[in-house]
Amino acid sequence: MLPITSHPISWYSDDGWIDSLGQQRVPVNAQLIDTRVKGIRAWITPPWAIESSVEAKHLGVLCSELNVAQVPLIVCDLPSGLRGTWSNSWILQTRHTRSLHVDEATQKFPIMPKHRAKQARRGAKRGLRIEVEGDINVLLSLHQKTRERKAIISDPNKLRGLLSWVLSSKHQSTYVVRDEKGSAIASATFLHDNGRTVYAFGGQVRSPLSALATVMLIEQGIIDAEIVGNGIFDFGGSSDPGVDRFYEEFGAEKCFRERAIHVAPWAKPWLKLFRPDLFKFN
Repeated sequence: MLPITSHPISWYSDDGWIDSLGQQRVPVNAQLIDTRVKGIRAWITPPWAIESSVEAKHLGVLCSELNVAQVPLIVCDLPSGLRGTWSNSWILQTRHTRSLHVDEATQKFPIMPKHRAKQARRGAKRGLRIEVEGDINVLLSLHQKTRERKAIISDPNKLRGLLSWVLSSKHQSTYVVRDEKGSAIASATFLHDNGRTVYAFGGQVRSPLSALATVMLIEQGIIDAEIVGNGIFDFGGSSDPGVDRFYEEFGAEKCFRERAIHVAPWAKPWLKLFRPDLFKFN
């Protein structure tokens, strides 16, 4: 594997993210794509991106532009810690990720909880080994198995294009865990942003060993974050309560993100039927 380094700015502000998906960029000072959701024209955060990557100094202008945009559906995920100024017609949802932070004195991440460290050792004793992986077919297969198991819609063709671009970069590290028979049972791709490492893509087969494999992958991701000098390890967030608790057990703290949604009145009946998640306030 080539030496890994942090992205000079941010993965999520890199135009390659949208280009690799074959999507059209929205002409605003944030990373949004112009697409369709259930047949409705929409400006949304790009697929598999955790945020729209607007800078704090540009947030006011972005909110002003989106408040007057004549687009039936807008879904904008703001970076952690930012709050927009929206008109009353917007739906605001609070999402979160979880993060570990290095100790300022030692520049080291916290030691993994004893039970997690024990799981990593147990995985190694049971023949699991972690390897650098660059085979897109292996990664796609594991990713899709997880999405299908959780009934999450995913476009493997678009993900293939995105992963091809990601894997060509020195600002990421990607691994699989193989069992003693050599079968890939779990994978993880870590994106090294400027100052943080994000657990961005992952997948696994249903197996008694998959939890051990995931712990091994997270342990490696934290090691990589230290290697590149990043002070934050971002677990990427999950809407699955069980996965969120799993991340919490690593000592990861909640970091809130704002999702701002606007739906034109005429589009609400249709989207309430097919995308009720867009109308939940929290």
